[in-house]
Amino acid sequence: MKVASVYLSVVLIWSTTPLFIKLSVDSLDYIQASALRMWLSLVLCFLMMRLLSVPFRLTREAMYRYFVGATAVSGAMLCVYWSAQSLPSGLVAVVWGLSPLVVSLYSMLLIPQTRLSVLQMLCMLLAVFGLYYIFAQGVAIGAHLVMALLVLLLGVNFHSVSSVLLQRVRIFKPENNMHPLEQTTGALLLSAPVYGLMWLVLSGPLPDEISDTSIMAILYLATLGSVAGFIGYYYLLNKMSASSVALITIITPVLALMLGAYVAQEALHERTWIGAGFILLALTLYHYRAIMIVVKRLVSGGKLKKA
Repeated sequence: MKVASVYLSVVLIWSTTPLFIKLSVDSLDYIQASALRMWLSLVLCFLMMRLLSVPFRLTREAMYRYFVGATAVSGAMLCVYWSAQSLPSGLVAVVWGLSPLVVSLYSMLLIPQTRLSVLQMLCMLLAVFGLYYIFAQGVAIGAHLVMALLVLLLGVNFHSVSSVLLQRVRIFKPENNMHPLEQTTGALLLSAPVYGLMWLVLSGPLPDEISDTSIMAILYLATLGSVAGFIGYYYLLNKMSASSVALITIITPVLALMLGAYVAQEALHERTWIGAGFILLALTLYHYRAIMIVVKRLVSGGKLKKA
């Protein structure tokens, strides 16, 4: 499995995921939609492990990696699903695109010798300004949308911490690298009871009629968005730095905004487009050198160890 093909596949999957998350809550609440997706994904992962004879370890180190992965699968995804009830899918992708910056901040705290340049700090300030520009619409867009943005930012933090902690394990204990399918299955397994508890406490019975839109979206998210997406994501984390993997989120917001506007006819306020532009510019400048390295290595078919 070549890094370049996996990288591009994850880009396409992540670009369409926000839109399909939005579609999945067409006739279901956010807990039902996310839980059904994750439980179906878990079943598919176990079947694939049996077919491919991939071992499933229950050692202390393996459980730690599963737990770290579950932070993103449950914590981050629940935040995204809750926010997607109110926010346009394109805006969800743009805010999620901040993860490279947040990953770098957590890397500075958790991985020794990680440093940020003056330019990178300025780019972070530019991204924060872009967020402020979007948040400044509070009066116009409503307090509930501001809350949705805040919850989405919490999800970005869950996802970023998970990425950095998994990278930390890879750096300090390279001999314990884990098959991407095993990592995905373990993270889903530990997340499954979390979704069950959330359903029991905050949700209720399924509606009498579930729309075809919700069904098709959940099937897409379970097969591609979760199984293929997470396997590809963990595969890339084994081959690249967390920051290089996070570069994917520079590309996906642009595609997601286009899909939301032209496929789902989502209308975005002018200030949202401007704020999103500031964020995307900040991300591009922040990782310009890394982008050039990634592009060069993808074209040459080389492995991306660090960028």
